Amino acid sequence: MWYVIQGIVFAVLMLGALYSFGIAIYNRYKLLKAAAPDPSRTDRRGERAWNFVKYVLGQRKVIAEPSGLAHFFIFWGFLVLVFGDLDFIVYHLTHWHFPWGMAPAYLFIEEMFSLLVITALIIAAIRRYAIQPMRIDQGFEGGLILSFIALIVLTYWVATGADMAKEGVHPGWAAPVLNWVSTVFAHVSPAGLTAISEVAFWIHVLTIMVFLMVIPRSKHSHMIGSMFNWYFRRLDSPGKLRKLDLEDESIEEFGVGKVFDFTWKQLLDGYACTECGRCHINCPATLSGKPLSPKYLILKMKDHVNEVGPGMLAKMAAGAEDYEPESVWANTFSEEEVWACTTCRACEEACPVANEHVQDIIDLRRWLVLTEGKASPEVNKVFQNLERQSNEWGITRKERAAWAKDLPVQTMAEVDGEAEYLFFVGTAASYDQRAQKIAQSFAKVLLAAGVNFAILGAEEESDGDSARRLGNEFLYQDFVQRNIEVFNTYGVKKIITTDPHAFNTFKNEYPDFGYEAEEVWHSTQFVAKLLQEGKVKPTKPLDEVITYHDSCYLGRYNDIYDAPRYILESIPGVKLVEMERSRNKSMCCGAGGGGMFKEETGTRINVMRAKQAIDTGASIVGTACPYCMNMLIDGTKANGKEEEMSTFDVIELLAMSIELPQEAEQVS
Repeated sequence: MWYVIQGIVFAVLMLGALYSFGIAIYNRYKLLKAAAPDPSRTDRRGERAWNFVKYVLGQRKVIAEPSGLAHFFIFWGFLVLVFGDLDFIVYHLTHWHFPWGMAPAYLFIEEMFSLLVITALIIAAIRRYAIQPMRIDQGFEGGLILSFIALIVLTYWVATGADMAKEGVHPGWAAPVLNWVSTVFAHVSPAGLTAISEVAFWIHVLTIMVFLMVIPRSKHSHMIGSMFNWYFRRLDSPGKLRKLDLEDESIEEFGVGKVFDFTWKQLLDGYACTECGRCHINCPATLSGKPLSPKYLILKMKDHVNEVGPGMLAKMAAGAEDYEPESVWANTFSEEEVWACTTCRACEEACPVANEHVQDIIDLRRWLVLTEGKASPEVNKVFQNLERQSNEWGITRKERAAWAKDLPVQTMAEVDGEAEYLFFVGTAASYDQRAQKIAQSFAKVLLAAGVNFAILGAEEESDGDSARRLGNEFLYQDFVQRNIEVFNTYGVKKIITTDPHAFNTFKNEYPDFGYEAEEVWHSTQFVAKLLQEGKVKPTKPLDEVITYHDSCYLGRYNDIYDAPRYILESIPGVKLVEMERSRNKSMCCGAGGGGMFKEETGTRINVMRAKQAIDTGASIVGTACPYCMNMLIDGTKANGKEEEMSTFDVIELLAMSIELPQEAEQVS
């Protein structure tokens, strides 16, 4: 009779907990369903399933940092302990074990994982409340969850140890902790052991039930959200922003101004967020004192949809005609934080649950620029310059090929499109006096290698990257159509550029508009290929210690890390040293996302990055982006080290080391 009563009580309570859990999940689902569609998330199911295996079951991104090992053990400990817990609960309700329940091999595995979970919990508690790293909030909720997990393991040990003592079972080597607990209880009376077992059992199951109800209503919704987030993660290039349909006349507002303007995947990011703060400590805006934190941006989005979403759904269901949704700009996001982003993707690279912060920020910028017509004076000046002269500086487009006036470089018009490669110079290398030397050096290398190439000269338009990242999709798409028209006129199939931003948009974004080149090369990729083929041979030693700065749009956006280093290591006399933040963990120079043309508050990002380069003791910092080069030159000066450290593009350094054609040598 006691087992029957226990079973009924347990069933009623568990059904109540599961109902509460299910209702909370369903309410979250309704909020996601009300958001904007995102049809690109359901293709390539095999690849998505493999991502689930790698990143959810394998915890690959979690363990990318040492602190993630604790989470790995908690996660897998939970999965293993579920089977033991099933046997544990059934035994207490029926006095019957599953076949694996008391098997020595399973007991040993379960014991080891239990110990790993407890160890991981202790480490997590020490980090959160004693060490207190910048990225972790020391709130009550985190400690409560750690306590729940610890209580579940400890009560299992106590109840099972009491049962073993009462039944005279001693697992020995198979379960040393349970064996020790049963020994401790050896002199307790049978009635006392029964009481201990029952109390521990009910504390155990009640904790599980409360945990079930808390999970979907707390930050630990990531236990569910992150699984779906990895499955529905972006599979195309991270360098590709979502295209706006500007031809749909029914659309009157662009970007995100209300919470359901976000897509369901963007809102899902909020429920997937672990609040681990990895994005927080890798964001150059956060580190330099700007009002942006990618962590809090995601959390504010989640809090806002939880706060206003249910009411919005109710009014939408009731068909309220005078209903006006609350703007996300009222009390949630600030213009300052949205403009502080450099779009470097350090946040996304660090995130263990596949959150996609950059698109959120671009969508918020699109609302400001396209719907409300809001932008700072310097950003509006950039738009005006682009519209009038097709470059951010506003210099006459007639000067676009002035950098090549003393070089034997021809335009596509002059060769009637009969060039194998288009060298798309880009705005910076066309107009900035220092960056022009990059274009000149690259042209010299191409001439030395006998590459058949041409430029567009005055016909070259802006690639549009700055306009798009600053939120002006109208202007961007105008440049895209103009460029595609010119490319098609000359039959351009292969493009090379020294600008990672142009490289990224041609390679990853122009296909959305009907133009997909056969080949798109960044200069470092192309020159590395020339070196491997023996078409370029560096012979003059430089005898310099060089550190290399990874451009965000070359590295994190397009996974190009080795080519620039290969070029540097091929130059005689060069010693390459790495900065502490390098490759996928490189720190942004501050120029991306239109940052080159915006006023910067707080500590300047380029000054911080230059200091990291200076700390290596190198005499030269090498770059592979004209914007990065100028930012690091200014940063080195701001640190008072311009006499000790020079800044050169990788291509410039290579050009110093090779024998150039006589006509190319005339240009210094």
